Amino acid sequence: MKKTIIHVAPFPIQNMGKGKGRVSTLLPLRGLVENGYDNIYITNSPYASPNDSEQGIEVVKIKDPFTKTNYAYTRLYMWFFYYPIIYPLFLYHAIRRGKSRNVVAVCCHSYYLAFVGYILSKIFKAKYISKFYGMGMPSAPGHPDLVRKAACWYPTDLFIITNDGSNGYEYARKRGVPPHKIAFLRNGIDKPENLRKDERLYKELAPNNEKLLLSVSRLVSSKNVDKIIDAFYEVSKILPNTRLVIVGDGLKRKELEIKASKLGISDRISFVGAIYHKDVFRYQSIADLFISMNGISSLSNPVFEAMSCGKCVIALDRGATRELIKDGENGIVITSPEELKNAIIKLLSDPDRIARLGLEAKKTIASWPSWEERVQQEVEMINRLCDNKTPLIVSR
Repeated sequence: MKKTIIHVAPFPIQNMGKGKGRVSTLLPLRGLVENGYDNIYITNSPYASPNDSEQGIEVVKIKDPFTKTNYAYTRLYMWFFYYPIIYPLFLYHAIRRGKSRNVVAVCCHSYYLAFVGYILSKIFKAKYISKFYGMGMPSAPGHPDLVRKAACWYPTDLFIITNDGSNGYEYARKRGVPPHKIAFLRNGIDKPENLRKDERLYKELAPNNEKLLLSVSRLVSSKNVDKIIDAFYEVSKILPNTRLVIVGDGLKRKELEIKASKLGISDRISFVGAIYHKDVFRYQSIADLFISMNGISSLSNPVFEAMSCGKCVIALDRGATRELIKDGENGIVITSPEELKNAIIKLLSDPDRIARLGLEAKKTIASWPSWEERVQQEVEMINRLCDNKTPLIVSR
């Protein structure tokens, strides 16, 4: 029978719609398909749909009426609904779909579901893979650090942790995970070969030839997009020939739009929403500055992509941000969001400095792995594991 891997995750394979977001989940899945695996992807995300399924990837959505509401971000939801009800549903759907398949591995994509993944690996007598997209601080009151710690305690055959600047390797080692089981990998990036300014898009977003500030992220609390709006409000008083472009979507979008309206700058902020991944470079091509106020770390794909486009990045000093961005050398690093206003004004008054920092940023990211390389590393380790061989651990 064809080898099957069961995946459990609280998010969809593309969190903003088909072709939009979370390539770090989708592309490795497609890599597994190309290597002969069938994949059953089970999620309770409200943004998921069975229509996300494709050849070799079956998406199973668990009905959860609360995850698209603010109630999902409460302790009551986690303790009285998520753990006692959603956990058993994950187990039920996985057992039901996997019972007649040759399940060789179970992959858990979130430390919140580590217990589920571990139990399923025992039921199917399969390899257990933990895939964590960084080990940032829990994002909600109902996600105690105990859950994160426990994810490292279950016997796991392979940990794949994204090197996103949140010190995931150090955290796993501290919790007792042996180094020969930890693959600590950077996300790959797509690098534009000949980036040209999209004049049509520029005219649409900057009808009066304004300077454009760009933010690309999910609209959630940890990304601090509200702080970017606050800073832009102050900048716009001094430099009226500026506009802010916010690309992305999420639960905080409505709140952010209301904030812009109350500040009286709605006409100077463009909320673009979710876009296709292939269109990211169109927006990067027209930006004068790229801003990342990520509260965990700015080692994220939007930042990598901005740097690969030769853009000057202003980033918040959190996690391992300074390992990538050297203040004043290949970008600007600020210690608090309150410094953002002055950083923007200072840079926009010095176009030559913007160009120099952007050029150095592009040089910095030139050796970054492509997505093809990144996927190959992950798939090769999983292949060896499923063939009962010791994975050749890669960390970079």
